[in-house]
Amino acid sequence: MLDHTADVIVVGAGAAGLSSALQLALRGQKVRVFDQGALASGSTSRASGLLGQLRGTPEATRALVESVRILKELEARGGVKLYGQTGSLRVANTPERAAEVRYHYKLGRAAGLDIELMEPADAARIIPFMRTDDLLACCFCPTDGYLDPPNLAALYIRLAREAGVEFHEHEPVEALLLPGGRAGGVRSAQGKYTAGVVLNASGPWAKLVAEYADTPLPTLPIGHYYFTTAPHPAVSVPPETGTMRDRELRIYARPKDGGWRVGIYETAPEIFDMAQLPPAYMSTMTASKDHPSLRTLIENAAHRFPFIHLDTPMEIKGGIMSFTPDGHPLVGAFDAVPGLYHCTGFCGHGIMQSPVIGVMAAELILDGTCRFDLGRIEADRFTDFPELRDPAVVAERCKATHWGYYGTIETGPAPV
Repeated sequence: MLDHTADVIVVGAGAAGLSSALQLALRGQKVRVFDQGALASGSTSRASGLLGQLRGTPEATRALVESVRILKELEARGGVKLYGQTGSLRVANTPERAAEVRYHYKLGRAAGLDIELMEPADAARIIPFMRTDDLLACCFCPTDGYLDPPNLAALYIRLAREAGVEFHEHEPVEALLLPGGRAGGVRSAQGKYTAGVVLNASGPWAKLVAEYADTPLPTLPIGHYYFTTAPHPAVSVPPETGTMRDRELRIYARPKDGGWRVGIYETAPEIFDMAQLPPAYMSTMTASKDHPSLRTLIENAAHRFPFIHLDTPMEIKGGIMSFTPDGHPLVGAFDAVPGLYHCTGFCGHGIMQSPVIGVMAAELILDGTCRFDLGRIEADRFTDFPELRDPAVVAERCKATHWGYYGTIETGPAPV
């Protein structure tokens, strides 16, 4: 008879699910991972790959500092080098954004992050082809960088297999088993699989998986786009070039294979209904240069990087992020369904958060507690907001949060 048991079943083989499966297996758990498509073929495969540690709170910043540390441990375990520690720039070209840069500097310092204020002339040495004559302020974090998300996923998968994780790709979960009202496994077309714990880490599909247990997850699938230029004969982009963020222009950028990758947090992004999309939808997601988001992206990128223009040869990719009403992920369980945990809603930051998220999920599941401050990311934190059971309200809150990611000017008092 086939063995269809496990200690933990993970639904979703993106970065968060793979990291969680690995950390659980390293702690002796028998883990199965299910995905409706190929492993890491959803949002993870379309992520841009920047790793920036500075967040809006000291707690979130410290968690990402830990994420980089864990990533380096995994690199050593796997004998590979994934992380390009190039440092990252934040640049400002208005007085308001300059004040924001100074606030971010103070916030980072308060969280123990290695960060410094920098003159625009010095920033030009980090990214020589960047326009700097309009800049008023910059800050630089030398321990930030980038990686290629498919390579990170491949490392998770290899280490997880070595630790005994079993993968079920192209095997969609069709229902959750809920004996006595608690999580007890999953059902797929191949049969029932039992486990004492189920972890829902299915990215923009997580809301649909949660509905199997009548659990409302207030998330919204939001599209994003970026392009990568072909190597330019007159513009050298070595892999050690720093990454950057220009919040006024709503763009971010990093090196990629001799070209320059630039993405945008759109002001009017596409919204998706995941129930209507095939599993492999994101694997071919792209857009033409006359798409509204691409027109804005290319125009804004051209302002900061003058070698870019409408006729620049480039590869355009799109993906789908899962946003929450407050811009923080959902990690943990709901009292109503014991044994069912959620790990989703990363708002475009799932890759950079995934190393530490795996540790968080493993500690919550196995220890019932966690060494990190989870106050802002607890999965059930919206339970007392009945209005967030209305999909229209959730959509409006999530769209506003997405707009504010780069739209809001952050100049609050620096934490102590």
